Amino acid sequence: MGYYRNTIQDLYSGHYKNSYGVEGMCVTGRNDYKKIIDVSDDMKTHVLEEVKKSYYKYNGMSGGNEREDEAYARGLNEYYKTLDREDRLSAAWTLGQLSLELSGAVTSAIREKVPGWKAGEQIPAGMLDEIFSGKTIEAIMTRKAEAGREVKEIKEDRLTLSSESGEAGQATEERSGKVAVNEGKRARQIASAKTPAQVQIVISLLKKDVSDCENGLSNDMCDENEVKKAKALLQKAEKRLSEVAGKEQEETGGDNSFFLNMLM
Repeated sequence: MGYYRNTIQDLYSGHYKNSYGVEGMCVTGRNDYKKIIDVSDDMKTHVLEEVKKSYYKYNGMSGGNEREDEAYARGLNEYYKTLDREDRLSAAWTLGQLSLELSGAVTSAIREKVPGWKAGEQIPAGMLDEIFSGKTIEAIMTRKAEAGREVKEIKEDRLTLSSESGEAGQATEERSGKVAVNEGKRARQIASAKTPAQVQIVISLLKKDVSDCENGLSNDMCDENEVKKAKALLQKAEKRLSEVAGKEQEETGGDNSFFLNMLM
């Protein structure tokens, strides 16, 4: 997975980039980007396929597979690079709201047929085919943006899975339009990592955390402190990597704390 690290030149020149190397994604001191703009049909489909996956594969739960999440985020960020710098945040906001609106529509449709259904519970066979081919989803996907139209943030009614597990039973928190890094868990994983390979696993997870928080910041789903928290943990993990350098072949003395912390 790629991870862009800003250089001193980037910082001093004001050309700060996110973890995918996209400039213009900083929301500090801004609120003007929260408007719906026209985005490509290909990217709308990209979002739709991600929403469909969360229902077909995870019964209305998001995440669960780090590589899948990375591919989705990379697809979004590669698209942002093709846009004018001033349109990138609004495009991210638009696609984020599209995802939430689609999820809300699907959840509402399921609950009309299965009252009381909650994310993570089994969805009756054939129901999703009917919902995703219906007029409500079609209307959302084909609606054109009204010039400068601002929207109230849509809340997400799904559960997010742990990035270490693809099992539906491993939901870590209910998302109410918020993104957060599990600071305690990541700190324990860093502390218990004894070899470079183990630290690299944690670094990979933290890079994903940073990306998720940065995208969450763009979509008003977290604040700057959450991004700083994730980046501070990443720096701590990178420092840990230098501390355990050369220990790849050492015996760990039967210490399974790292693997236990990966599961907790």
